[in-house]
Amino acid sequence: MNTSTHTLNAGKNRMRVLVIGGGFAGGMAAVRLAGRSRGRADITVVNPRPTLVHRLRMHQVAAGQTIAAPDLRTILGPRVSLLQGYATGLDPQAGQVTVATDDGERRVGFDRVVLATGSVTEPAPGPGGDHVHAVGDLGSARRLRAAFASLHPGAQVAVVGGGFTGLETVTELAAARPDVRVRLITSGEVGGWFTPAGAEHVRNRLRRLGVETVGEARARAVEPGRVLLDDGAEVPADLTVWCGGFTAPPLARQAGLAVDEHGAALTDAALQSVSHPHVMAVGDAGHAPGPRDQRHSMCCPFAFSSGAHAADLLGQEALGRRSGEPAPFDMGYLGRCVALGPGDAVLQLTTREDVATGTPWTGRATAGYKEFVLKGIGRTVWTARYAPGLVRWPRGARTSRSDAAARTVAA
Repeated sequence: MNTSTHTLNAGKNRMRVLVIGGGFAGGMAAVRLAGRSRGRADITVVNPRPTLVHRLRMHQVAAGQTIAAPDLRTILGPRVSLLQGYATGLDPQAGQVTVATDDGERRVGFDRVVLATGSVTEPAPGPGGDHVHAVGDLGSARRLRAAFASLHPGAQVAVVGGGFTGLETVTELAAARPDVRVRLITSGEVGGWFTPAGAEHVRNRLRRLGVETVGEARARAVEPGRVLLDDGAEVPADLTVWCGGFTAPPLARQAGLAVDEHGAALTDAALQSVSHPHVMAVGDAGHAPGPRDQRHSMCCPFAFSSGAHAADLLGQEALGRRSGEPAPFDMGYLGRCVALGPGDAVLQLTTREDVATGTPWTGRATAGYKEFVLKGIGRTVWTARYAPGLVRWPRGARTSRSDAAARTVAA
């Protein structure tokens, strides 16, 4: 393990910080750091597109809806530079990132780097991966939209994966095309994460939309026109959508960072890489110790709060105020809101350890709340330009049972 300290620019009074990824976590880290470092940090965000991709709405894109794409430069503001391109290589020892841009390849130096590369849909296991679609990124969602729109009436669609992404995707597709037959294939209980009342609402919603559920089943392969299950059964499918899980892009693994089985950078409690401490990983790109000794959930609240925590630590370092061990990241959960197609959603309260509890809110009003939150996500990063300390979050159960002043953005 590399335990050496990466040296800051000799003779210079400004810290060069490179943020790879301009999504929820990366955008928050960059903007908040710009406000907290008081001009002592040069901050650059590397992102493939000039717009903010609304990851939580990719299932709506797939169903044919038009989703606004805010300009990323406007969100980041004048104190953060945006380099449009793909980070193709990371050399943490040399302090350089290789970026492929429209004008050719560039090498960008840094003193500190924040990995905020997000995640993509895991490949389907077994043969047939080229026969599936996904909603894990904008390109995949657009390809699925074209394929879904071209289906003939009576066609059969299989959505594999009964997690939050699978539920939002299958309900959106079923509502958009009642003339096709939609099935949900899930290895666990439908709505199993929710309380019994919440799970029952999910199942009732699926029935009202005409979604057939194939439960306690694992897909082992996908072939043209069908999905093969572990028990030997098969599900007919003219179109298969894979929502079975997420994996991190290969950048961290290729750079030699310690990663988990999904390619996410393993970090300590402060969100620093366990193998390269001058590298921080936030959002889906990092595997930080979370509730019940498990990884923090891949969700919007974790993306925002982890990005904000990274900014606070780097801001202290840029100002020369950091001494001793860095403060650990500590976050508790409040709830989850899962969309179930137009006009319905489930808002489920949770314990600080992210366990569903209490009576869920459902129906049209809850769907309206979900839409309100989604529309405000881009503004959350933009607002941090003017009030960098505004975004706060509840502490974990082990640290604090009450934090009335804490604020969180739940999606």
